[in-house]
Amino acid sequence: MIKQKSLRICIRALAAGTLLVTMPSWAGAELHHDAAALERARAGVEREMAVAATDPHRPVYHFLPEARWINDPNGAFYADGWYHVFYQHNPYGNKWDHIHWGHARSRDNVTWERLPIAIWPSVEKGEDHCYSGCAVRDGNGELQMWYTSVSKPRPKDKGKGKLAWVFNGQVMLKPMDKDYIKWGKTTADPVNAPTLPNNIDGYGWNEYIRDPAFFNAGGRTFMLLGITGETAPIYEAANKELTQWNYRGNMCDTAWDCPQMIPVGEKWIYVWSKGVSPHYEVGSFDPESARFTREKTGRLDQAKNYHTISFSTDDKGQHTTYSWITGTKGKGWNNCFAIPRVITLGADGHPVQRPVEAIRKLRGEKERVVGLTGSKVLNTRSDTVEIQAAFEQIDQGRCGLHLRRSNDGKRKLTIAYENGMLDVFGTKVKVAPEGDRNTLSLRVFLDKSIMEVFINGGKKTVVRVLYPPLEDQGIEVFTAGRADVELWQMKPIW
Repeated sequence: MIKQKSLRICIRALAAGTLLVTMPSWAGAELHHDAAALERARAGVEREMAVAATDPHRPVYHFLPEARWINDPNGAFYADGWYHVFYQHNPYGNKWDHIHWGHARSRDNVTWERLPIAIWPSVEKGEDHCYSGCAVRDGNGELQMWYTSVSKPRPKDKGKGKLAWVFNGQVMLKPMDKDYIKWGKTTADPVNAPTLPNNIDGYGWNEYIRDPAFFNAGGRTFMLLGITGETAPIYEAANKELTQWNYRGNMCDTAWDCPQMIPVGEKWIYVWSKGVSPHYEVGSFDPESARFTREKTGRLDQAKNYHTISFSTDDKGQHTTYSWITGTKGKGWNNCFAIPRVITLGADGHPVQRPVEAIRKLRGEKERVVGLTGSKVLNTRSDTVEIQAAFEQIDQGRCGLHLRRSNDGKRKLTIAYENGMLDVFGTKVKVAPEGDRNTLSLRVFLDKSIMEVFINGGKKTVVRVLYPPLEDQGIEVFTAGRADVELWQMKPIW
């Protein structure tokens, strides 16, 4: 690792309650890239690849590393025709620990190129983890990446209460090549000299400030931070290099992990994660006051397996979200990403989430049933399929799908609608019939141990992790009204 000149961080009070955080300009400064640490991480993944490849429950068209643990998506961006996404990654085990940032890119958000691990903890400095963060373009159009530096408590941290981890501050990285594959830290010591230290301005944070996220509004650049508490601290960039920041107070009174601000027309979708499924709040943001006013709230998914998101915006202005599916029991691997979703606002002002259009590229052999009444076991037997089902007259009685059905029908996972409620084998969702024909539409993606259900065009979604017997691969449709069904075998993305 190249030795960097010592950093000087100057904090200067501007006015009561407002402080300017000044960091050194990085123009011409050396970037720190630890090739040896990244090589060790690569080797750690390789040691488990053979085990992961033989697990019959491992999904084939959902993104995941070649092996080992994955959690939060981070730092998604679009550049030069590529969608880039990073992710929390343990290259040394199949459980959470030793958090690095993995990296992948795609032309279409469906087929992915796995890239070298991008961000590593500087263990020689006492850094144990590189927590979540975000990508941002500075005022010169140059990309930066930020993460939260985290360490185990040290002797000097005694007296600060019971700390599980010490959150050192936020760390800026910059790309070291034109393809955004190799990244360098702008500080040689992210533990003792992070780019933006925590507790810098007297604001009443606890020790757990983290997960920087950036957005632009009214020609200004803002940084939102996650926190273990009930406020959302927000900063505004004071220069185009993003080396000076003004503390603007609290954006709103709700916050936790991995905040994101997604602009949709005149509105914003503010997303943050705590417990099961990310929370969303739709509302307005005033750049003058740096305050967010919520109008509608909800959860992005109705089950407990869909977690934190990151998002990218392409050259057409389309926002694509990436999320972590948790709860798997993989051998040699653990967890994966959901199918990337295009997010918009519906007529009711709530988010609508649809799978990216390019997912259709994976469709193979097709089966179709039109005008079904009663029930039918389909000819297709598979655990990697896409199903589109439209049920009419759902007010007439129970309708839905039996998936992963045993040959004798005694074992099955049931998605059933009845009396205003859709039950996705235990996850219950209120659903209103649509149109004059009282219709329910389901789009189901089944991929080994992973299932995603998009309800009525993505107005609601349900992600489930499932482990039925491997031989149970039957599919049955049933209805008291009328049903049209299309099914496709799905191809792997690797």
